[in-house]
This record gives sequence, C-alpha cells and structure tokens, in this order.
Amino acid sequence: MKVGDLVKENWGLKRVGVVLSSIRCSTARDNWKMGVMYGDVHPVVDVLISGTGEKAVCDIDQLELLNESR
Repeated sequence: MKVGDLVKENWGLKRVGVVLSSIRCSTARDNWKMGVMYGDVHPVVDVLISGTGEKAVCDIDQLELLNESR
C-alpha cells in the first residue's frame, strides 16, 4: 500500500478513499481516533475519504486495495 492507492474500508460504512501517507506505526493520538488501547501499535495510513474531504487514520488490516497508483 502506497500514496495514491484507492482503498475501501472492509467494515462499517465501507467508505472509499485515497491513501495520503506511507505505512507507519500508530501513535497514541492515532489510537485515540481509532478507538483502540493507548499502548497498542498498529500499522496505519492516512486516508482522504471520498465525498467528505475528511482525513482519517486507518489500520491497514481493515482496508481493501481497489486500485494501485503508478
């Protein structure tokens, strides 16, 4: 997964978005936004959600790759 890839959440609202950052380890602030334990470490990316303009932090295990950027 890299910057520019088109992804879809594979749970919940199944929103579609574009990846804005490379894969990184989650921080305490990311964990708060995702609703997971403070000390947990997850591989995450920033995603621009289509239609809302919202920038969300998403765990890569909960994203489905729809189309790769070149």
